[in-house]
Amino acid sequence: IICIVLLSLSFIIFKIIFKINIKKAKAIQENKELEMLTNKFDKNYDIAKDMLEIIKNDTVKIEEAKDTKTSLYIWATNKIIIADMKNNYARLQTIAHECVHSCQDKLLLGFNFVFSNIYILYYIIAIILTICKVFTNSLLQLFVLMLLSLIYFSVRSFLEIDAMTKSRFLAEKYIDTKNILADNEKKKLLSEYDKINKMGIPFTIDNLLSRNNHKNIYLYNYCNNNDLGKGRNLKMEEQ
Repeated sequence: IICIVLLSLSFIIFKIIFKINIKKAKAIQENKELEMLTNKFDKNYDIAKDMLEIIKNDTVKIEEAKDTKTSLYIWATNKIIIADMKNNYARLQTIAHECVHSCQDKLLLGFNFVFSNIYILYYIIAIILTICKVFTNSLLQLFVLMLLSLIYFSVRSFLEIDAMTKSRFLAEKYIDTKNILADNEKKKLLSEYDKINKMGIPFTIDNLLSRNNHKNIYLYNYCNNNDLGKGRNLKMEEQ
């Protein structure tokens, strides 16, 4: 119980300290003036190709996906999937983000990919076996899940913060190579990218913490209910 309370408390404190505000985050998603500026640049596929040339990474595959709004780099296939980002002024930084992921430490990326799947698989198995009353030591299961959560959070948050920080500068290098924007237009766009990172980095950490905490709390609830059920059965047997 103490561990769950501490986890929940740390989650609340983090939200307060970093002023996590979903409404403000949604408010900066649209900017018609900046959309007009970024619409001057090439198509997303060509942007990704040029950015990969800047960071000297010519082994990555690029794919455009029209049925998703999420861009991502897949370590297993060494592929960048670019979401459908029409009229999105943040598309330069978003594409740069995935390009940065593609050149991060391969061992760390591979560990994150494999470990995240093990983490999810263990959580599902732990829930099922707890419900089926195969797992009887609830504290042990909770401790193992919390340990896995800590490792997953540490690796994933490092990768995301690194990509978010470096993507802004990669976007700037790309803008400089094209000579499309005036200096004041470039400053205005990059200033907005800085705002996105200022809000986005704490938001990303908050999101990772939230998902991990939810898993821990759900497993605790299942374990607790299982323990209560065993307690009732013992009382009935004594009677």
